[in-house]
Amino acid sequence: MNRILYPYILYLVLLCMASLPVAAQRITIDEALATAGANLEYDVNKAELKKANALTKTAKGLANTGIFAENEDLQPGNAKGVLKIGVSQSLEWPGVYKARQQYFKEQARYYEMNTAAIEVQIKKDVRKAYYQLWYLQGRYHLYSQLDSTYRALLQAATLRYQKGEAAGIEKIAAEMRFKELQAQAKEVQNEMRVQQQQLMLLLNTDQSLLPPDAPLRKLLLPGGENGQSHPLLALQQQNITIAASNIRMQKNAVKPEFSGRFFSQALYGMKNPYSGFSVSVGIPIFSAGANKQKMLAAQAEMEAQQKTLEWQAQKMEHQKQQALTETAQANALLQYYEDSGLHQSDAIIKAATIGYKGGEISFMELTQYLGQATDMQKNYLDALNRYNQAVIQYLYFIHQ
Repeated sequence: MNRILYPYILYLVLLCMASLPVAAQRITIDEALATAGANLEYDVNKAELKKANALTKTAKGLANTGIFAENEDLQPGNAKGVLKIGVSQSLEWPGVYKARQQYFKEQARYYEMNTAAIEVQIKKDVRKAYYQLWYLQGRYHLYSQLDSTYRALLQAATLRYQKGEAAGIEKIAAEMRFKELQAQAKEVQNEMRVQQQQLMLLLNTDQSLLPPDAPLRKLLLPGGENGQSHPLLALQQQNITIAASNIRMQKNAVKPEFSGRFFSQALYGMKNPYSGFSVSVGIPIFSAGANKQKMLAAQAEMEAQQKTLEWQAQKMEHQKQQALTETAQANALLQYYEDSGLHQSDAIIKAATIGYKGGEISFMELTQYLGQATDMQKNYLDALNRYNQAVIQYLYFIHQ
């Protein structure tokens, strides 16, 4: 923060410390980011990862083992026939088990990688909510200072009106402006509560939070970028890997299936029992058309995921450049306020106050000058907030 601005804004903060809208715990942005690990989205992702890992262990599971009883070789003169009891088992093509296991592993890998994507998103959301709350706190302090100023002006105008020294228009104007400021301060209070609720949700806490009792800080724009791929793009690349593993699984799924069974009359105590086995191969003759369509669908899914990656990369690069442009635009306006605008605001307030006390300007002129000066201060806070929000957006795209 420019040291020229610090005394004025610090004065506003100290003046209004006793009139904060809610009782809350003070917390720095670093503390807020460190607390963000409690966000429930991490727990949801952990549960999804646990489910995916459990599914991976089922990839090589065999179909249910059958137990059968049959009676065959019945004859007109032998109604008893030959009773057989045994077990049966079906098996898929060996490559299916390996391909399915790899498919499940890639899905589990997705949730492992999703942790980084969640982290950068939550970090951005926490920063946006935190700095928006800090900005609103500055607005509230400004309105509170103006409240004190116009309260004194209203008292003075009322006294002058009662003594017959001024027309009633001064009292009406002062009262109108005073009530307007009270309404604006109330609106900012409500907006602060909304941002507090947002921050509490992101940090998974029941404690109301506020930034420090200090001027809104101007974020620094990083000089370089992280050379690694953005977690969101890495996650989309993993979707492509999952789609490729699904293609391999579909290729193996069209291979023949095997089944076999074994029986023996010895299982129920027959002497000189019959025993035997049978093996069969299932060939996808009539399902060839459907299997081909499944393969085409899997290939189309992979193509869609590849196009999605290209679109996301293009979109993110565009949004990153847009955030840089917005940052530069907001910073140019900030330079004006920091270099001269706030100086002029302070000078107007001092000169107008002295002029009014000395009878050089009227009450209406005083309120006009005060309005110009305070608008300058509000515009400065607005510009600083726009700048900070643009920097936060840029930090997300370079995942810092």
